[in-house]
Amino acid sequence: MNIFHRLKPLAAASLLGIAAAFPTVNALHAADAAVRPEAAVSPMQRVAEARDKAKAENPDGADRVYGGKEADKGAYPFQVALLTTARLDPSPASQPNAQFCGGSLIAPQWVLTAAHCLNDKGQPISPDTVTVLTGATDLTEGKRYKVVEVIVNEGYSEQTLDNDLGLLRLAEPADAPVIKITNEPTPDSGKTTVIGWGKMQDGTFPTALMVADLDLEPSAACNSGIKSIYAHDLKAALSDLSRRMRYSEKGIDAAANAIAADMSDPLTGNMICAGTDSGERDACNGDSGGPLFMTGADGPVQVGVVSWGEGPSDGTAACGHKNAYGIYTRLANYTGWIEAKMKTPAPAAAAAPKAGLGTAKKP
Repeated sequence: MNIFHRLKPLAAASLLGIAAAFPTVNALHAADAAVRPEAAVSPMQRVAEARDKAKAENPDGADRVYGGKEADKGAYPFQVALLTTARLDPSPASQPNAQFCGGSLIAPQWVLTAAHCLNDKGQPISPDTVTVLTGATDLTEGKRYKVVEVIVNEGYSEQTLDNDLGLLRLAEPADAPVIKITNEPTPDSGKTTVIGWGKMQDGTFPTALMVADLDLEPSAACNSGIKSIYAHDLKAALSDLSRRMRYSEKGIDAAANAIAADMSDPLTGNMICAGTDSGERDACNGDSGGPLFMTGADGPVQVGVVSWGEGPSDGTAACGHKNAYGIYTRLANYTGWIEAKMKTPAPAAAAAPKAGLGTAKKP
């Protein structure tokens, strides 16, 4: 399954290394490069544009995913879709092209999602710009809910995507089941599941909810794989410059290896590594904010939130790269934060929500 934002620009770490090595690179450009691609452009804009492009280029696209499958109807009732309100009309048919992120219902009036889904140019999006869709296995069904409050974790970083977590308060309680959040540390191994409506292997976006089973991996696996991707991209960039500056392959290897050895670990302690070493099951554009969960005797328990991923700049696919595992926000580190935010009083305007697209329901 294809659930992440594997964008193809040269990795931020590589760009910054080159900027430091060559003073002709404008300092402003170096600062821009420090922002992760997932955070540089709001998913509201980025995913919408990708959906429009995919629909135009693949009007008859097949339902193929990275090792995933279509979810059974009603199997994951806690999954919600975040929709761009401005792209909606009263018809349920408008909902698929309005979807830009996922989320999970963790209490009747609360949706958990990724901070970068709720952030635009460094500021939280306005509540009226997003509508929450519940009860939808297919995006053409379900019930819409108006959002009255957007909460982005105070420690969220656009540079590292650390603390990539946010909450949405609904105008009224949703009539759908919720998912439990883990209270225990997440292990470095085990089976997990991820779901979403993100971009598929053939470049199209599904209307049906897709599901994929992933393996939990130690953070070291993600750090190693991502650093290898950065080193690969850095060598490619230095190779391009060598035609102009006339240095050798030996010089390229020496410079790239020196910078790679100095790279900090991309993952922080607030992140989980999950996926497959082959990349055959993955996540992609449009799936951010959705739940990563483990299933036991007491049912599904959410351990992570779809956050970010990496892929080589010369990759032909948006996602599903070898040794490029997906990165998820580690929920065990945020139970106190979530509980505290859910206890805060609702905004005054939330007492009397206005009727509109946020309350529409498919007959």
